[in-house]
Amino acid sequence: MIEIRAAGHDRPITVDGPHDPEGTRAVAAGIDAAFRLLNYATWSQNGLAYPSDVYSVLGELSAAVHKLPQALRQMNEFIDGQVTSGQAREHPSYGRYGGDADAAARALHSVTREASTAAAGLGRLLAEAQSTVRGLEAAHD
Repeated sequence: MIEIRAAGHDRPITVDGPHDPEGTRAVAAGIDAAFRLLNYATWSQNGLAYPSDVYSVLGELSAAVHKLPQALRQMNEFIDGQVTSGQAREHPSYGRYGGDADAAARALHSVTREASTAAAGLGRLLAEAQSTVRGLEAAHD
């Protein structure tokens, strides 16, 4: 089990919340850290013992990636609401769209839609990869 905390003394962040911006950023950082841990674990000679380990990891990765479009959609909706209500603006000096917050929000929508499509494709491919190793098992002498 992985626990994610916004700060060392905080309680672990749970699905039930309460949620705050620091916790949300900590969860995203935790995802990055979890992928780094997975990379080290699968690189280690002891990180995988059986084909069923690969089967399980691929299934978890597929499930995780399938959840990404929802988070992208929700962040996009947040930005849309912030820009529409005037609570967010783009700084004209260093913003990518010369101060046009609506253009930035439209671009975010376009990119997150593309990322969601890519995530759905990746999730499908990971599920297919999992299926390819379904019948593999350790050979016994």
